[in-house]
Amino acid sequence: HRAVREHAGVFDETSFAKIEIAGPDAAGFCERVFAGHVGRPPGAVVYTQALNERGGIEMDVTVSRLAADAFLVVTGTAFGSHDLGWLRRQARLTGADVRIADVTSAWACFGLWGPAARSLLAPLTQAALSDADFPYPSWRATTVADVPVLAVRVTYVGELGWEIYCP
Repeated sequence: HRAVREHAGVFDETSFAKIEIAGPDAAGFCERVFAGHVGRPPGAVVYTQALNERGGIEMDVTVSRLAADAFLVVTGTAFGSHDLGWLRRQARLTGADVRIADVTSAWACFGLWGPAARSLLAPLTQAALSDADFPYPSWRATTVADVPVLAVRVTYVGELGWEIYCP
């Protein structure tokens, strides 16, 4: 706790469930099933929920817009099966032309958080890490050392930080 509050820490979040939604109807489908406005330009990240017909919360997730026709949904470890099934049911009900895939095993994820996170990450990447160049919440494809990564500017600890996804 103290290290992250005063400097930085690395957390292994690999177990978080990761779901890819892609296809010609992906943008419309995501706008329909998520309460937040996720139809932003590629590079945007939205923390949002998916609600059922009664207004109850079905999913509590981050949604990253990867491309015009692709999104990455990150949810809690224990919710992956539920969320994948719920999204697939919604696609069947709406007839959306989307592919919904569990890509959890394809991506490791490390959270780098704390006030020194930027100074620790900067020498390892070519990405510009300033608030202006890499605002909260957004993502960038880059490298850390020589590893290709998807760096997502989000945090769960109330400090500066990134989730860093690598194959």
